[in-house]
Amino acid sequence: MAKLHHPHAGLLVVRKDKQTMVSLTKDITTIGRKQADIILEDSKISSTHAEIRREGPKFFLKDLKSTNGTFLNRKPVTKCELSDQDVIEVGSCTLCFYEDSREFNGASPEISMRQKVEKETTKTKEIITNSKTLQQLPVKIHILKGPDQGKKFTFRKSHILIGRKDADVMLLDVDISRAHAMIEVFGGSSIFLRDLESTNGTFLNGRKIQCEKIHTGDEIGMGNTKLNVTVEQVS
Repeated sequence: MAKLHHPHAGLLVVRKDKQTMVSLTKDITTIGRKQADIILEDSKISSTHAEIRREGPKFFLKDLKSTNGTFLNRKPVTKCELSDQDVIEVGSCTLCFYEDSREFNGASPEISMRQKVEKETTKTKEIITNSKTLQQLPVKIHILKGPDQGKKFTFRKSHILIGRKDADVMLLDVDISRAHAMIEVFGGSSIFLRDLESTNGTFLNGRKIQCEKIHTGDEIGMGNTKLNVTVEQVS
């Protein structure tokens, strides 16, 4: 017998190095700055910006005539069916849809919807929820070729900046821009590589890209440097 819905469907809310999984237990879950189930304090987000609607076994993302639009996998949408680990962007906030939230980092408890996901403070931004904030998976970057060949980096954060200056991964390659590319990690099988309008471009397996999903074994190129990325699964 087919499932009527996904009992463990969830939305991973990502802000800087903080991540929180919110369970999608309602037929309609709204996202916005003021009047919403998931409240995100971001001036670029409308009061009621978008919604995720469950229709039988499927989930749909719908923009609610927001000022700055709703994006699914980097493309603007009005209404679109969601697939596992699709990436949603509203304002400067990133969210990742999971058909089964337990796939992110093991089983986690159900989370109440009516929570303020993010709160501004004078010094920092903190995610507030009645569940645990999920631990970020270890991300390993190995430099395969270039002036920094052989170097290895390990991070536990969702956004990793690669560049020549003031970056998480600082490289000596003069053909790399100061802020060249970003690796965005939303789960073990949902990793994106985004070019940051670099001068000489970012390449995935020899092909120039703007933003694409990457997998273990893919070769990333920028300037005279080549590298790969591995996300360790936590048992």
